[in-house]
Amino acid sequence: EKFQTEHTEIKLKIEDFLRELPEALHAMDHPSGDGANTYVVSRATRNAGITMALSGLGGDELFAGYPVFKRTLSLQQKKWVGGFPRFIRTGAGKLIQLTKPGAASDKLTEIMKLGRFDIRATYPISRLMMQDESIAALLDVRTIPANQVRAHLEKFNVLPGYKTLSAVSLAEMSTYMQNILLRDADQMSMAVALEVRVPFLDHQLVEYVLALPDKFKFPYSPKKLLVDAVPGMLPPELVNRPKMGFTLPWKHWLRNELHSFCAEKLTALASRPAFVREEVLQLWNSFLAGDPRVTWPKIWYLVVLEFWLNEHRIDA
Repeated sequence: EKFQTEHTEIKLKIEDFLRELPEALHAMDHPSGDGANTYVVSRATRNAGITMALSGLGGDELFAGYPVFKRTLSLQQKKWVGGFPRFIRTGAGKLIQLTKPGAASDKLTEIMKLGRFDIRATYPISRLMMQDESIAALLDVRTIPANQVRAHLEKFNVLPGYKTLSAVSLAEMSTYMQNILLRDADQMSMAVALEVRVPFLDHQLVEYVLALPDKFKFPYSPKKLLVDAVPGMLPPELVNRPKMGFTLPWKHWLRNELHSFCAEKLTALASRPAFVREEVLQLWNSFLAGDPRVTWPKIWYLVVLEFWLNEHRIDA
């Protein structure tokens, strides 16, 4: 009504998703826990007769829209915590885990163990799906590969006084966005003949925004710099509402409509020689029992991995 544009709502039902899920998994040439989301939305868009779509991908990464930006600034201001002995910090973290168990507490505990709180040390933890010890427990190997995000961030030349939010933007863009979001968007949209364009990643815009100081981008409101660039155009009720991520009801589906599919794949994965059967099945059972430390992505990513390994006849 405000912009006098034509708005079309495409409703996605669980039946639609389940029907298209096998096609989404078949379209992957690289295992991805997020790819199925992009495929189903792209398919629905293409079925509506649309051949080219605009994506907001890159907006959060460039304009400090994710919580990790605010957390990183907060950690920079709490460097004094690192002055406490490691055993005190570790103990405080474990106390947090006991009083409020969950993935967020697990990550905070990992950060409390660090010897330093700069972005090269703290950022990789923000994107961890599982801690190293949890991964090692699932695998029948002595050592696990080095965390590539951690190795990548160590190459960052973050100088004193460098723009903290721009450093986080670069970390986001060169890891999660580049290797997951952009790959999924391109691969899954092309699988259904839909062209997706990402205007927020125009190189001139990226260069300009990364060069700006933090004071213009401090995230006390969602993507403030972007909102300020179009004064009066965006309704306040949209600007000031809580951030809404794009999430499908995976937790419910994995325990209900997708239960048998997940159980079958996880049982097959647990039987592979590279995995510890008891640990894989215990993770699944903990999720079904409602353990807050076992989030649905930890389960779904393993399901997708087994599907991909089987699809490509890879023995592991």
